[in-house]
Amino acid sequence: MSMQLRHARRLALAAAAAALALGLALAAAAAADARGQATAIGLIATMNAPSEVPAPAGDVSGARGAFTATATQSGTGATLQWQMTFTGLTGPGTAAHIHVATRGQAGPVAVPLCGPCASPASGTATVDATVLAALQSGGAYVNVHTDTNKAGEIRGQVGVNAPSRSALTSRQEVPKPKGNVRRAAGTFVATVTTEGTTGSVTWQLNFARLTGRAVAAHIHIGRTGRAGPVAVALCGPCRSGQRGTRVVNAATLAALEAGRAYVNVHTARNPAGEIRGQLPAAALRIT
Repeated sequence: MSMQLRHARRLALAAAAAALALGLALAAAAAADARGQATAIGLIATMNAPSEVPAPAGDVSGARGAFTATATQSGTGATLQWQMTFTGLTGPGTAAHIHVATRGQAGPVAVPLCGPCASPASGTATVDATVLAALQSGGAYVNVHTDTNKAGEIRGQVGVNAPSRSALTSRQEVPKPKGNVRRAAGTFVATVTTEGTTGSVTWQLNFARLTGRAVAAHIHIGRTGRAGPVAVALCGPCRSGQRGTRVVNAATLAALEAGRAYVNVHTARNPAGEIRGQLPAAALRIT
């Protein structure tokens, strides 16, 4: 398994855990326009000792943590509502910060979160346009400091995550499917997670009353009412209730952000697609 896929899966698992907590807040606050821009986005980081730079000292094999936040537009920057948990540290958390630097690099403190810190911790913070840009582009990280590791004991690069849901019907499919497909339907629930130009989709697909076995399901790039090329192969053959995680490239992320992507399920009777659902624009940035 590639390092990129392992990293994407770690992000995606954390995103799935945070999606339920963040989903309602984002649904109410995120007003994504036609380009997928929004007034609020979800942020997430999975913290561990191997990600820390420089490498921490002591027995940190069990040290880990999680950070989630909702960033809401405020002027040219944003207000953060954040939550953090951690366990297995070498001692009490003396401080936690958001730093500005790319993965594998140490960077300056941008946002003090708490100090001293006890798990769970939560709070609010204000960030300027520069820090907001770093949070959205994979250029910021969260870490927790201890007396043993004053430079940081656990760290996680911040990513953006956006919940997505679509209802699949035969009426949306292009070209029009054949056979008795009036009652064919499905749902697709996903979390899109990004770190800079890389990302993943963690998904679950349900469907019923197809004309036959689902031979494949994909994410395609295409606007409402138009057919487009396959961007992500989800499964094939597929069963209802199936779930998974797929790495997506920059072009697919751009399509998801712009609302130019759809999911469909194919059958032998309808190899071009039997049911389809357009994905709403994913709230992946505030600009």
